[in-house]
Amino acid sequence: MAGLTAFGIEIRKLRLDKRMRLLDLAQRLDKSPAFLSAIETGRKPIPDGFVLEIARAIDLSTEELSRLRKAADRTRKHLTIERLPENQREIVAAFSRRIDEVPAAMLAEIKKIVMESLVGEQPFHRNRRGIVVPPLSTKTIRDFADKVRGAFVEDADIEFPIMNVIEFKMEKILDGFYWDVRDAESMGDDEGRLIVHGKGYGLALREDVYNGAWTGNGRDRFTACHELGHLLMHRSVTMPRMREDSDKIFVDAEWQADTFAGTLLMSPRHLGQFSDPDDAAKLCGMTGAAAKVMWAKYREEGRFPSAAEMPRFSFNEQTQGA
Repeated sequence: MAGLTAFGIEIRKLRLDKRMRLLDLAQRLDKSPAFLSAIETGRKPIPDGFVLEIARAIDLSTEELSRLRKAADRTRKHLTIERLPENQREIVAAFSRRIDEVPAAMLAEIKKIVMESLVGEQPFHRNRRGIVVPPLSTKTIRDFADKVRGAFVEDADIEFPIMNVIEFKMEKILDGFYWDVRDAESMGDDEGRLIVHGKGYGLALREDVYNGAWTGNGRDRFTACHELGHLLMHRSVTMPRMREDSDKIFVDAEWQADTFAGTLLMSPRHLGQFSDPDDAAKLCGMTGAAAKVMWAKYREEGRFPSAAEMPRFSFNEQTQGA
């Protein structure tokens, strides 16, 4: 499980066994989810007495406590950089010493390797272009999103449980997957990121987005689905470049991830059960603006079972708050 320490792996295993979210454990410990996630992923050291705090919070057995202590001991002796080849360790060390001397343009190119959702951007109406990825048609993405949905929920289920999928199910079906919650200081304007570590892949969500998605905030749920789309469709992309005017929209990673997220949240299989976009937004757990965009797109694609009877909504309608 790339990105997690031995201690983090053991905590997550214990949580999953007891059907606890990161949010639940954080509340029991009176800590933030970002703080707990940073310890699980090794970005923060294990505080003194923390093992016993965990034991009391989730009522560990003697055997479970023993395993957790051993994992903590292994983690405290572990340095991630030591697992890298010598030439890579030299580069990491030199980079950390001289990062303030790295040209801004080079840093910008490095940052493109990590795909992210930025604060203030609206789904389907993003101000920036995404990186160029292999082309995918709308139909291909819709079909793929429908298969992903079918892998996790029954056909009759309308609201897709995106956070339950990310937190409890993805690591069981995708080898090397891990997820992370990070505080606003470390994420800045980035609401979510796809992170590649060796052979492993991770999703990082900013703490407010993580909390919001779990409590049903439509925009935050869309962001989580968007990042899952990046993970599933773009994790193998190498040597990325930004889309230019001459490139078609269907090679844009952000467009693809938005199309995936919209389809995952508002599946075409349920269109006949919605009276209008507002009804769809409520049942699907998404914003009204995003639902209107999806409604218009589905109409243009001829996906409604009785299109002539469905209310019309145009792409040009106000979509702030998507």
